[in-house]
Amino acid sequence: MVGKTTLLASAVAAALLPVPAQAQASIAELNRRIDQASHQLEAVVEQFNEIRVDLRANRERASRLADTITELDRQLAAHRDQVGHLVASTYRVNGNRPVVTLLSAASAEHFVDQLLIADVINRDQNRTIAGLRDARQRSESARQAAAALLEQQQLQEQHLAAKRQQIESEIRHLTELRNRQQALLNRAGAAAASRSPAGDPDSGQLGSATGPAATAVAFAHAQLGKPYRWGSAGPYSYDCSGLTSAAWAKAGVRLPHNARRQFGVVTRIGRDQLRPGDLVFFYSNVQHVGIYIGSGKMIHAPRHGELVQIERIDYQPIRGYGRPG
Repeated sequence: MVGKTTLLASAVAAALLPVPAQAQASIAELNRRIDQASHQLEAVVEQFNEIRVDLRANRERASRLADTITELDRQLAAHRDQVGHLVASTYRVNGNRPVVTLLSAASAEHFVDQLLIADVINRDQNRTIAGLRDARQRSESARQAAAALLEQQQLQEQHLAAKRQQIESEIRHLTELRNRQQALLNRAGAAAASRSPAGDPDSGQLGSATGPAATAVAFAHAQLGKPYRWGSAGPYSYDCSGLTSAAWAKAGVRLPHNARRQFGVVTRIGRDQLRPGDLVFFYSNVQHVGIYIGSGKMIHAPRHGELVQIERIDYQPIRGYGRPG
């Protein structure tokens, strides 16, 4: 009986013991999947931002084109009036029988005068009609361009809506993974590890930024601890390119809200030229960006579920470096 009791107690005790090795393996796998999902999500977010930049530019072009069409229509109406006046003037001079009018001239001098008048009217008529034709062609071309632009806008808006749905789907997937990770951590009796928005102990030591760069760095530093939110450029949340564009906007420099577009407009520099305020771009397709603050560190908005924080620039593959302004 004692033996059975001992065996039963051992079995119960074994059942109550945590299985840290299995739990840690599961957590490691979930971490890997979360990292993968976050990376994919960031790529989609930056695609969304890029489409939004293009759509905004096309809307500005459409507005300018509408003004152009209004002016061309005004010119076209003016040319039509000129042609109408010229036709009426020609009729008053010659009626319906210009040749008969010329032949019935009372004298040779009057005949020459009539020829000269007819020649002037003919040249004016040709010029006026050519002007009307040109105005009509320019108006039609502008309308065709506006129609093509509208079609492009509609496609961009459709792509934007599709990207939005994709992002929201990825966020739901990422949230589910994180919930499962937290459940595993709780079952294993481990505390979830999270990076501090303040970064390393010396993370508050900024490099010597000057001028507009100092303004950009100070702005970025003031955003530490604010949540990541896709498509956001502040003031309460940011995605990666939203943070860098907002920081440099504070310094008076306009950057597109997209990491790849930012990489295309900054002055390229080498790592040995880095100084606070410069931008650091990541991955071969340039889908992430942070603002350098010195000592090999940057401020960035990492990914969904995390906060704006300080991190070493070598945390992910670097694509290049750039200086705005």
